[in-house]
Amino acid sequence: MPWDVNNHWVDIAEIRIDDTVTDSAFETETEFRLELRTNSHELDLEDVRVFVGFNRMTLQLECDGIEVAIGERHGDHTPQNDIVTKLIAKSTSGTKMAGSVGVDLDITTALSGMPFKASGSAEGTSGTSVERETTRTETSKFVSAKPGDKWVISSPNSEPLSAKYISADHPLCILKPKAKSNRTGLRAHLYAHKNDMVITSDQKPSLFAVTSEKKNKERVLAILLAKAVDDRREGLDVTTHIHLTTLNSLSPDDE
Repeated sequence: MPWDVNNHWVDIAEIRIDDTVTDSAFETETEFRLELRTNSHELDLEDVRVFVGFNRMTLQLECDGIEVAIGERHGDHTPQNDIVTKLIAKSTSGTKMAGSVGVDLDITTALSGMPFKASGSAEGTSGTSVERETTRTETSKFVSAKPGDKWVISSPNSEPLSAKYISADHPLCILKPKAKSNRTGLRAHLYAHKNDMVITSDQKPSLFAVTSEKKNKERVLAILLAKAVDDRREGLDVTTHIHLTTLNSLSPDDE
């Protein structure tokens, strides 16, 4: 099956499809395997050199005659069904005096050295306090599976993405053909929003600060959006989203 793989900004994001996918006609269940590498792209803005990357990207599949099979997908997060809460009981006890102590003492008793009696009462107190302690461990994922056949690739610390985040060693998902389909294939789109763009520079801070961050972003965005992309995902705002990569297994005659 012929595939078109267009990495429009290959220095920012590059997707490669595994041969087991490109050789498949999706007639049976197919493990969808690909690699995604990201980095920051160097741009010369005349007065300053910058590196442009993104801290968040979205990969979305558009299936035709096939669908993502039920089951585990790469990046799924399934919390435990049982929630364990640990209860800690602390008990307290003590004794306090209640009432009054009465002493009858006359001069005769005092002089004779005879013992005398004192009367009173003591009241014991006790109690139990219960403290509720819940321990929760939070984990972050670079790749998170989302509804609608989407995967979000994000950096937990908002730094630009710069690594291989999806490996062909593990399938992204399993694709299966729909019954009575005349054709089978898919399109996949990798895109990013302008608000997730990260601009850095290795030049002196004073030089980089000559123009404001907002102005730099506007200049970089104009450069990224200036590249003509004919295979954008429908419904994306072309003024706010940068289309990074498009995968297509459907020939023009099929579309």
